[in-house]
Amino acid sequence: MTKKKWLHVQQKIEIMQLPDGERFKSLIQELDGETISVTVPYRQGKYLLLHTGEIVSVEFAVSDAFYGFQAKVLGRRKSNHVPLVLLSRPAFFTRKQRRSFVRFPITLPVRFYFYSQSDVTLMPEGCEEKTGKIIDISGGGLQIYTSTAVQMGSQVLLRLKLNDGNPQELILSGKVSWVTEDEWQRSFRFGVCFQGISEAAQERIISYVFSMMRQRTQI
Repeated sequence: MTKKKWLHVQQKIEIMQLPDGERFKSLIQELDGETISVTVPYRQGKYLLLHTGEIVSVEFAVSDAFYGFQAKVLGRRKSNHVPLVLLSRPAFFTRKQRRSFVRFPITLPVRFYFYSQSDVTLMPEGCEEKTGKIIDISGGGLQIYTSTAVQMGSQVLLRLKLNDGNPQELILSGKVSWVTEDEWQRSFRFGVCFQGISEAAQERIISYVFSMMRQRTQI
């Protein structure tokens, strides 16, 4: 795929304010030789307010890599009553060095076990099995939804199967990096940062993430 074809209508992108703004999701709606018209960037119930003349960072996935560019906000317009943000087309693209941390929303069952750091054998038979659902995953970690109470900093062993055509179960260890509790639903969400993950396991997860991203973009 040539660089000219990297950008296309209905492509999913992420937009960040400089220097280190939060990531807001957007969608390319129209393209011409000089400009890119995108939906108003959106994240967790709020829109990103951009000002004409402002420079923003844009990132997107292509094949098995992540690319980005900087663009100037040229203004706003409407197309079929849909508000759009007008950006300048990039002069060049840069390859991003964060491909192992691209998170992808997914629903997968997972079994997990808490263990102490002194338990170097990591044998799940000696621990109580818990269950939950993975709600996003990357090469560096994942997020789990469960009814089991979780403590931040806990060591956890994970057993899961990716729906990637490979029947082999992944067994991964990690540390709970954050926890949120929903008292009404009596449920928990927590993030796990992988520890000691093998290169083969990480590459399998990364390949799975980008494969699913390509499939979702083509729908």
